[in-house]
Amino acid sequence: MSGTNSTATTQSGTPISSLPEAQDVAATDGVLGVFGGKAQIAKPADIVDAGMPTDVVRTTDLNAALSSSALNQYVTQAATSAASSNASADRSETAAGASAASSALAAQTGAQVATIASGVSADVQRVTASADSAQAVVAGAADMFAQSNALASMIVNNPEKFTNLGGWDASQNKPALTSSVGTEGDYYTVSVAGNTSLDGMTEWGLLDGVWFHNGVWNKLEKAGYPSVAQTFQGLSGIIADQIILNSRTDKALSIRDILGNILYCIDQLGNIQTAGKSLLLGSTMFDCDAPTAWLFRERDALGNIAWGVRADGSPAFPAGAARADLGPVSVTIDAYPDGIRVKDPMGFVLLDTSEYWVAGNVGFSDDEIEQRDRLQLAQSAATMAADGNLKNAGPVWGYSFSLATGQSEMMGYVAIPALSITQPLDNITFGLDPRGAKFGNDTNPWAPQGGDPSPKPLVAVNVNQDTYEIMDIATPVIYKPATVDVTVPEALYIQISTTDTSIDFTKNFIVGQDIQCSGFTGAAATNNQTGGLWYSNYIKITALTAQSITGYCDGVWYKWNAVAVSGATGVHITPLRITRDFGEQQSISALNYFRQLQLNYHQMQPADTTRQLALVSTCVSGMPLWNLSKGNDQNVYERNLQVAQIVKQQADAAGKTCGLFLIEFCQGGSETTTNYDTYGALLEAYFADIKADLMPITGQTAEPFIEIVPISGMNLPNIGFNDICRAQVDYAFRTPGAFVPTVGYPAIDYGGHYSSNGERYVGAMRAKVRHRVINQRLNWKPLIMETAEIKGQEVLIGCHVPYPPMVAVETWRGQEQIMESDKGFGAYDSVTGATIPVTAAEIVGATQIKLTLGQKPVNPIWITYGDANHNGTGNIYDSDPATSSDVYEWWEGSGAPYSENLPDLIGKNYPLPNPMINYGLLVQI
Repeated sequence: MSGTNSTATTQSGTPISSLPEAQDVAATDGVLGVFGGKAQIAKPADIVDAGMPTDVVRTTDLNAALSSSALNQYVTQAATSAASSNASADRSETAAGASAASSALAAQTGAQVATIASGVSADVQRVTASADSAQAVVAGAADMFAQSNALASMIVNNPEKFTNLGGWDASQNKPALTSSVGTEGDYYTVSVAGNTSLDGMTEWGLLDGVWFHNGVWNKLEKAGYPSVAQTFQGLSGIIADQIILNSRTDKALSIRDILGNILYCIDQLGNIQTAGKSLLLGSTMFDCDAPTAWLFRERDALGNIAWGVRADGSPAFPAGAARADLGPVSVTIDAYPDGIRVKDPMGFVLLDTSEYWVAGNVGFSDDEIEQRDRLQLAQSAATMAADGNLKNAGPVWGYSFSLATGQSEMMGYVAIPALSITQPLDNITFGLDPRGAKFGNDTNPWAPQGGDPSPKPLVAVNVNQDTYEIMDIATPVIYKPATVDVTVPEALYIQISTTDTSIDFTKNFIVGQDIQCSGFTGAAATNNQTGGLWYSNYIKITALTAQSITGYCDGVWYKWNAVAVSGATGVHITPLRITRDFGEQQSISALNYFRQLQLNYHQMQPADTTRQLALVSTCVSGMPLWNLSKGNDQNVYERNLQVAQIVKQQADAAGKTCGLFLIEFCQGGSETTTNYDTYGALLEAYFADIKADLMPITGQTAEPFIEIVPISGMNLPNIGFNDICRAQVDYAFRTPGAFVPTVGYPAIDYGGHYSSNGERYVGAMRAKVRHRVINQRLNWKPLIMETAEIKGQEVLIGCHVPYPPMVAVETWRGQEQIMESDKGFGAYDSVTGATIPVTAAEIVGATQIKLTLGQKPVNPIWITYGDANHNGTGNIYDSDPATSSDVYEWWEGSGAPYSENLPDLIGKNYPLPNPMINYGLLVQI
C-alpha cells in the first residue's frame, strides 16, 4: 500500500511506503486501510477473522493441528470455520466494494490514486480466497488425524527413536531445518509441499515424513498416509503375528521370533542362515541333520543320497557313481581293466592303476579333443586380438620404399607373360624394372633398367635371362589351320603339316622355339599341351617350313610320343613361353594391392604424389643365403646399399624424404646342405646387416618391417625336418617387426616357380597380411601347427587358426589340383629318421587335427607339414573370406600354356584363405 500522510514525525507529501516497518505487532494495534468503503483503522485480529489467503496459515494453529492432543479440537474449529466461511466471503466482498469507493475519496492527490487502487485490488483478491483456505485446512486436518494413527502404530513397533514434532512447511522451511543438524529421532510431517534443500533432497510432497536419523534428515515418502501394506524407509523391523522382519542388524535381512531368536537370515554377502537342519529346494533336500557319519548330504525326493561329506571331511558318492571331479582333477572308474584313472583339466592322465591308458593303448576321446579345441580357439582369438607392432617404420616418407630380397621365387622367374603391365595407382620404381639393369650372380652393381634412375610407374616387364633386356611380346600369335595332318617320323618326334596356304609358320616361329597345340580329339588328344605335375606335351621346333613343323616331343621332366592323325580340324597352334626368362613379379602385385588397401583405410585419394610407395629388388636367381650375405661370393650384397643410395639421390632431387619401410624376403630353394642352426644364424646376420647399412643412408631411426615368405612347394629342400622353412618361421616369430604372411605352394606353378597368375596370387596374400600388420598395426600369426601329443598310434595337433575353422581343400601342385590322403602331414622317427606312415589325417575340431599312424612310435617323432616328400604342399586352410583386387587372366596366344586356360577362374578375383605354413614339431612319447 502506498500513499502520503503527515504526522508528527513526517512531513506532508512523504510516501507511506517510506515509513519505517513495524517490528512488533499486537492483536490490539491499529492498521490503517480502507474498510467498509472508508479509510479506517482496523485490528489485525479482525483482518485475520475476515479471511486470509490460501497460502497463509498461522504457525500456532498448524502446530496445534499436528499435535495429537489438540487434533480433535482443531477439527471441530475447522468445521466451524468452514461453516462460516461463506459469510466471511460475503463480508469480504462488501468490504472490497466499500474500499473501492473510499479510495477515491481518500486519494486527494491524483498522483497516488492509481497506486492505492492497485494495492487495494490485490488485497481484495487475497481476501476473497479465504474460503478456499479454510476448506484446505479442514481437509488437511482430516488427513492428519488419520495419519497420526499410522504414526502411532509406526512408533510403537519401531525400536529406533521416533519423536513426532508436528508439521513442516517445505516451501518456506518453517520451522527452519538445517542439513545434518537435529536431534536423533526428530520427525516432522510435510504440511506444505516445497523444494527446500535438506541433506541432498529438494522435492517434498504433502505428508512426506522428515526424520532425523544417523546425523542426517531422511525423507520417508508419503509416511503420513495410512496404508496397511506401507513401507517406511529407514525402519528396522515389521512385527506381524509375533514374528519380526528385521533389516537393521548385521544381517541384510532376518526373520526373528518375538524373543529375538533368528529363524532365518541373509547376511550382507547373500549367505543364507537358518535355524533348521534341512533345506528343501524343489525336490532336492540338503540335509545337515544326518546320522553322525555325515556332516552334510544331498538327497532326492525318495531319500536317496546323491553325495555328501562324511564326518572326517571326505567326500562320498553312491556306489554306482563312475566319476568325481575334485577341483581341477577328475577321478574316473574305467570300463577297461578294473582300475582308476586320474586326469588333469587338459585331459592328461596323471594316474592309471590299470596301466591301460598310460600305456597308450587308446587314443584321444571326444571330450579331450573338444576341450583342447575350446582352449586353442581361445588362445588363437587372444593372439589375433593382441597389440600389433607400433615401433617399426610405416610408409610415412615422400618415397617409402620396399626392398625385395632373395632368389628366383621372388623375382618372377619363368612367370611369362607379365600381367601387371599398367600402374593402377601411384606406385613407382627407379628405372623401368625394379630388378635393375643386371641381376645375375656377377660383380655388376645395381643400376636402373634403361639407364634413367628417375621415378617411373611401377609395372611388370618381361626380361630376357641372357641379355637382361626387356622383351616386347608381340600381339597374340595363334595359328588356326583348316586341317592338319600329324605323322611320327621317329620316337619322341612329331611332324605337323597343313594344306591351308593361308598359314605361314615361318612368320612367327623359329627353330628352337617351344610351341603348343590344342584341339586334337580322340587318341590324338595326346598331342595337346597338358598340365599335370608340371606342364608337359609341348614341342620344341627342330625344322620349319611355311606349312610344316617338325619338332621334339618335350616336357619339363617327361618326354612323350605323338599320335598320328589325318585331316584333324579345330587345331590351334601357339607359342609356349616357358623359357627361363623373367616376367610377372609377386612384389609388384603385393605393393599395388597394399597401396589400395592403405588408401581405402585412410580414406585418401587414389593418387597421392606427395607420399609414394616404391619397389626395388636385389634378388639373384639360384643363390644360397650365404652367397647373398655381406662380404661373400661376388658380393652381390652391395647392391642393397647401391639401390638405397639411388633412392636417396632421387628423393633429394625431388625435395622429398625417403625411408625403407619393408624388407621382403623369399629364398631357400638352393639350400641343399644348410641345416636349421646354420641357416638361422645366417638369417639373423643378413637382416641385421641390411638394417645397419641402409638406415644411415636414408637417415631413418625406426627399423623397417621384415616380411618373410617361407620356402615351400617343389623348391623346398629336403634338409632335416623342414629345416629351412622352420628356421625362417622361427626367426619371424622371435623378431619384433618380422612376420610371415603366407607361403607360395597354393599358387599354380611350373615345378617350383610360379606362373604369372601364381605370382599375383602370392602377392595378394602378402598384401592382405601386410595391410593388417603395417597399416592397421594389428597382431598377426599365420595358420600353423603349435602343439602335438601322441597317444598310442594317434597324434593330436593343435593349430593356431587366424580365421577358424580349418578346412581341407584341394591344392594346386604344378598344373593340377590334388588332395593328399594324409593332407600333407608326415611322421618320422627322430632317432633313426625312418618314415612312420600316416594312414589317416582328419580335421576333428576348428583347430584340431588327428593323425593315425601306421605303427606305434618307440622314439620321439617329428611331425611335419608340407615337407619335401609332399612336394612342399598340403591341403589345410582356414576360412578367411578375403579376395584379391587382381583377377585371374589368360588369353590365347600370349605364351601362357593351354593347361592354365581355366574358365572357372578367368576374370575372377583370387580367393585368399590362409594356407597352413610348412613347419615341423618334435613330439615326445
